Amino acid sequence: MTPAPTGAATPLTGVAALGTFEFGTRALPADLAHHLLDTYQELGGRLLDTAPTYGPHDGAFLAEPLIGAWLQAAGAPGMRVITKAGLDPARPDQGDLRPEAILASARRSADRLGRPIILVLHRDDTAVPVDEVADAADRAVREGLAERVGASNWTTARLEAWATYAAAIRLTPPTLTAPLWSLAARADPPAEPWLVEADPAHLDMAARHGMTITPYRTLAAGYLAARHSGRHSAHHSAAYDTAAGRERRARLHQTAAALRMTPHGLALAWLRAHRPAPVIPVIGPRTHQQLSESMADAAQADRVTPALAAYLQAGP
Repeated sequence: MTPAPTGAATPLTGVAALGTFEFGTRALPADLAHHLLDTYQELGGRLLDTAPTYGPHDGAFLAEPLIGAWLQAAGAPGMRVITKAGLDPARPDQGDLRPEAILASARRSADRLGRPIILVLHRDDTAVPVDEVADAADRAVREGLAERVGASNWTTARLEAWATYAAAIRLTPPTLTAPLWSLAARADPPAEPWLVEADPAHLDMAARHGMTITPYRTLAAGYLAARHSGRHSAHHSAAYDTAAGRERRARLHQTAAALRMTPHGLALAWLRAHRPAPVIPVIGPRTHQQLSESMADAAQADRVTPALAAYLQAGP
């Protein structure tokens, strides 16, 4: 592992973070994944999103080792890597945030990736007091395992408690939150209630505490795209195929055509246009074309005026 963080005080920037859930799987074997990484870097991308449980293949998880090998071969000195701790894929509704588990996971990830990580706690574990979580996260930074810390799928109240506690006693604060968030809100009740979806209160909290927002499922698992493989059709029906979801998707597609953008690119630009907290959406392309279109259109957030953003969300 590189002995010291290379960008500890550098803000997170970029139009999109490259998601790597399928890296190493049959859908994206190593050669294709490396090609996507090369293309992403050529397009100016500098933020990868992964986890120790990404790249499930024949009982192993291959994304982190694959990314680590690419980073070593490519150099990529400006590339930063979000990875996670605290999730058992066999129990996706529960976290494990015992301090020793957080630190052990951070050490393994930093070793596999060959550099300090952006450590995101993948699920909350309310059985562990927030002060113990904050202390462990701070230790990961002080030991050089992580350059910064954050959370995914944490409720607004718990994440604010962590940020407030850390600030009060001068520990490393969480500077990143990764909620589920797209133009297509989920059905109520949601199919996966343990996943925390962004709402105005969460976005306000992020802005107050200076957090960057790196949302996932930014295209509603492909529901908002013009074309998708169909592998998530059952999930679309359960999670997003509501009257409101269909209306938003139709407005998105019509507006994208008028603007000569792709629907998926406009959906990403809509996220990035939110203020005041900065938003770097996580994307999961499988092809060079999908990646190029997403990066190009996401960069056009300035075209999403407040009036257009409101229309896409709520209609005329």
